[in-house]
Amino acid sequence: MIRMIFKWDKHKFIHIKGCLFAVTFVCCLFVHSRIEANPEERSLRFGGFEREYLIYTPQHPKSRTPSGILIGLHGFNGSMKNFFNEYDFRAIADAMNYLILAPQALPEQNEAVRLKATIINLFLGDKLQLDAVWACGLKVKANSFLGTLIDDELNRDVDDVGFIETMIRMTLEAYKSIIPPENIFMIGTSMGGYMAYQFARIQPVKLAGMVSVAGSMGLAIKGAEPGARPQTPICDFHSLTDEVVPYEGVLRQNGATIYLAQSKEEVIRFWTENNETGAPVVERVEYYPSDKSITVEKITYPGPVNEVIHYKIEGANHHYFFKKEEGDCMDHREEITKFISAHATGLPDHNGHLQKSQITVYPNPARDFIYPGIMEGSIRIYTLTGQAVWSGSFHSGSLSVSFLPPGTYILHIQTEGKTHTTKLIKQ
Repeated sequence: MIRMIFKWDKHKFIHIKGCLFAVTFVCCLFVHSRIEANPEERSLRFGGFEREYLIYTPQHPKSRTPSGILIGLHGFNGSMKNFFNEYDFRAIADAMNYLILAPQALPEQNEAVRLKATIINLFLGDKLQLDAVWACGLKVKANSFLGTLIDDELNRDVDDVGFIETMIRMTLEAYKSIIPPENIFMIGTSMGGYMAYQFARIQPVKLAGMVSVAGSMGLAIKGAEPGARPQTPICDFHSLTDEVVPYEGVLRQNGATIYLAQSKEEVIRFWTENNETGAPVVERVEYYPSDKSITVEKITYPGPVNEVIHYKIEGANHHYFFKKEEGDCMDHREEITKFISAHATGLPDHNGHLQKSQITVYPNPARDFIYPGIMEGSIRIYTLTGQAVWSGSFHSGSLSVSFLPPGTYILHIQTEGKTHTTKLIKQ
C-alpha cells in the first residue's frame, strides 16, 4: 500500500514537474518575444492623450550606440505600423545605425468636422474617413452646387508638433546624450509629409533634413515669423499625376472642388526662398531604361548647407513607391539614403563609431579652385545620385574643379590613411 502511494506520488510529481517546465518554457518564449520585439511599442502622456509610437533599434553589427534618429510619419488614416509594412526603412536604419521613431496620429477630435466629412463622402465615395489625422495645418475647403460643404482645419486643437518634440527629447534623454542631436531626420509619407513640413516650419528640435513623399504644406500651416524661420535641407517627391494629394493642391471630383494643400510650386518656392538657395539644376533620372512609362526630373536648388531637392514625377499615382528591382528608373530608399548621407554629421566606420569630417573645403560654393585645408591627398567626386565623376590626387593644397558642371557633389578625401566626406556646391 505504501509502495503504491509512493509510486502514484512519484508519477504525479513527474507530471507536475513536466507541466511546470512547459509553463516555464512558454513564459520564457513570451518574455523573450517581448524583449526581442523590434520595433517596440511605447507610449507617453501628452496634451491630455495617451500617445503611442514605435521605436526600432538598428541591427548594426559593430555598434549598439545609435548614430542618429529617423522620425517616420505615416499617412492619412494610416498607422505607425504602416511605416514599417508599406515603407520599410529598416535597411537604411541598420546601414546607418539610426533609430526609427514612428508615432501614431489621433482620430479627428472635432465632432462637427467628422459630421461634415460624411457629407463630403457623398462626392468622394467614402474616402474622407478621419480615424488617424495629423494636426499639420491641413485645412479642407470643399465647394459644390450646394455651397460650401466644409472649411475646417483637421485636428486643429491637437498639438502634434509638441507630441513629436516630446517623443524625440525623451529618446535623447533615454540614451543619455549618446545620440548626436544634430543627426535627426524626418520622413513623412502622404499626410505624414504634411506633418513633416509642419514640424520643419516650427522646428522645436533642429532637423538635419526633412523628406516628404507625396505630401505637401497645408493651407493653415503654422510657422515662425519671417526672419526667425529655421532653415533645413528639404527632399521632396511628388507626382504630377497624384490623384490623392494633387500637385496643384486642388481636387475636382463629382461636381465638387476640394482645396487640400498649397500647390507644389508654392511649397518649393517657400523653401528655396527660406533656405536662400541658388538657381535650380535639372537632371533627368534615368539610370537605365524603364518599361513603366514613368519619368522623373530631379531639380536641385543648391545651397551651402540647406539645399532643396524636388523629384518631379510624371505618370505615377499617389501610392507608387519606386523600386529598382521592379524596373523603376529610381529607388525611393536609395535616393533618401543619399540625401541623409549628404547631410549627416558622420557615418559609422567599420567598428560602428561615428566619423566626423576634420576637413572643410573652401570656397563653397566654388567656381574654379577648392582648397581642402591640407596640402596633398587623393579625392573621389560623386554626384548626389552616387555616380563617380572623377578621382585623382591633388598637391599644393588646391584642386581645380572648373571641369565640373554646376551642381551638388560629395567629396571623399583621403589623407594619412583616413577618409573624410564633405559636400561641395559647384557654381
